[in-house]
Amino acid sequence: MATIKEISERAGVSIATVSKVLNGKPGVKQETADEILSIADSMNYRPNLNARFLKSGRSQTLGIITEDLTVFNSPEIVDGIAVACEERGYHYILGNLRFHKRYGNGPRKETESTRLLQATVNDMLSKQVDGIIYIGCHSHVVVSLTEHADIPFICAYCTSSDPNVPSVLYDDRTAACEATKILIQKGIREIGMITGPMNSIHSINRTYGFQDALFQAGIPFNPRLSQSGDWSRESGYRFCGPLIKEGAKAIFAHNDLIATGVIDWCNQNNIVVGKDLYLIGFDNREISTVSQPSLSTVALPLYDIGFTAGNMLLDILSGKEAHKQDVLLNCTIIERDSTGYPTKK
Repeated sequence: MATIKEISERAGVSIATVSKVLNGKPGVKQETADEILSIADSMNYRPNLNARFLKSGRSQTLGIITEDLTVFNSPEIVDGIAVACEERGYHYILGNLRFHKRYGNGPRKETESTRLLQATVNDMLSKQVDGIIYIGCHSHVVVSLTEHADIPFICAYCTSSDPNVPSVLYDDRTAACEATKILIQKGIREIGMITGPMNSIHSINRTYGFQDALFQAGIPFNPRLSQSGDWSRESGYRFCGPLIKEGAKAIFAHNDLIATGVIDWCNQNNIVVGKDLYLIGFDNREISTVSQPSLSTVALPLYDIGFTAGNMLLDILSGKEAHKQDVLLNCTIIERDSTGYPTKK
């Protein structure tokens, strides 16, 4: 592999000039810079990142810890962080705690999960990361991250018990309100709801948003038109019938899997979703586009969560004032066949 000295000899310029070009610094004519970059590429030059770290005190590397990389939200968030790093000349190291694979949706073994987190943080510290972004499986409160290391942390899709750790999340409540308004704007007042588990902050916020929309439209909340599920397709199938029996002409499902269960029940009982019953889900999962009928839903800003979190951390590392409050990003409503036709604004 070529050295800077060898490149300078080939280009006929000083080592200092080559160093400026390879580090993206100004002060070199464009023609000279282009020639140096071409020579470096032809000689398979690769920068010595360890030497750069020793000189600057920065590795130009972020750590990303996911609670579980296989959960639907994580890949898009990681992609957003990766683009932020790429745009600003940073690398990243990815750690996967595999919480969902280890524990499913049930309670975690706190001692074991804390040990796993500490081991992953320590591994990243050994690789000299400048900061860490922690990605949750869902919007819960994680243990104080700053106890593990004297470097900056950002939470994505979750929050920290440490108020000094900023978070980037999405606005469940407002999105649920807007989704419910889509059903109200169809002229329907008898709107049912199938929630996720009510110990989830997602379920709580989406329920509040549903009630906000009813209140703003002057529709009384009817508890008989609300059923509590568990995020599963089976929940939608089980509770659709009872809601229709109570008079529901539309249903807001707290996620797309629940909504798909509603479609299953309706298809088996000769009820046409999008005509006899309006339906909207949440999360914009892949299944929402291939279900029959296609499912209206709420798209989460997953890429934007990652991109925002990445830039927040890089801003902190560059010396800008640290963010002290959580950032809430907006969701997008996507109308498909299950709500009949696009609502006129």
